[in-house]
Amino acid sequence: MADRIDIVALGYCSIDHVCRLPRLPAGDKVEAAELLIGGGGPAATAAVAAARLGARTAFVGAVGNDEPGRAIRAELAAEGVDLSGLAVRPGGRSPVAYCWIEAATGQRSIAWSRGTLRPLAADEAGESLIRGCRVLLLDGHQPEAALQAARWARESGAAVLLDAGTYRPPMDELMALSHVVVASEPFAGRFAPGRTPREAVSAILARGARWAAVTLGERGAVAGDGRRWAEQPAFRVPVVDTTGAGDVYHGAVAVGLLDGAAPDDILRFAAAAAALKCRALGGRLGIPGRAEVEAFLKSGGEGSGKSASSRPAGRPGGCAKEGTEGI
Repeated sequence: MADRIDIVALGYCSIDHVCRLPRLPAGDKVEAAELLIGGGGPAATAAVAAARLGARTAFVGAVGNDEPGRAIRAELAAEGVDLSGLAVRPGGRSPVAYCWIEAATGQRSIAWSRGTLRPLAADEAGESLIRGCRVLLLDGHQPEAALQAARWARESGAAVLLDAGTYRPPMDELMALSHVVVASEPFAGRFAPGRTPREAVSAILARGARWAAVTLGERGAVAGDGRRWAEQPAFRVPVVDTTGAGDVYHGAVAVGLLDGAAPDDILRFAAAAAALKCRALGGRLGIPGRAEVEAFLKSGGEGSGKSASSRPAGRPGGCAKEGTEGI
């Protein structure tokens, strides 16, 4: 049908307070160079990224009816993200995160909260949305709803993509239900301790995924399907802020799955989208559109990496756990 949702993202959303500082204070005061308040969270920002890249997206999660919750809803709606699966908890306190970024080095400190919201139950997972979509993206939050959503997606023939940022108990079950798993290096280290990235990919594949990847910070990313391997180096761009880059990466992977692209092409596309995001403060301001990503790739990812402040950017080409995308 014409209004069918392409990608449903289920998980965590928040309001991020991102502050860029000349230095990180320790028992001291410092004047902020730049401040931004905006939406964040792994699944929610991935939904925004996929929407900007041309997909019809929906977000399933929970917010309170407080001011942060209203801001979360308004920002997602402005991006064209379908919110018919978003639960509003009266009297609940919505998640909020605080991020401090040292301008010269990119070093950061982060404090985040879950709020006081009751997690989504299985029957709140948005069955009609899930059964009608082509890709389901999960970030490990809302575990009861995520497990049910993954089962519905598999029954309806949708691809299940797991953003494995932090290793927690539900991840084992979710990996078994996922077609594609993209894990951070810290996740791989906890799931497969003492193993190389390729060995960690193989361990994830043993859980049933069609293909899997491990992102390696400045060393890029490695992926495999049990027969072939792909490696994607990081793109170098002048970095303002890497907050949310991993979320954008996963949103771009979801779009690649929607396109039916090969894993190596998906990794390249996602690395470019995540790198371009790093040009601006906050998790969403710098998210590119598809035309911009394709132009960047056509140019070989050049023209933006000659500044003295350039460095590899994004979860696949920067920190493996930045901002709220590692929550």
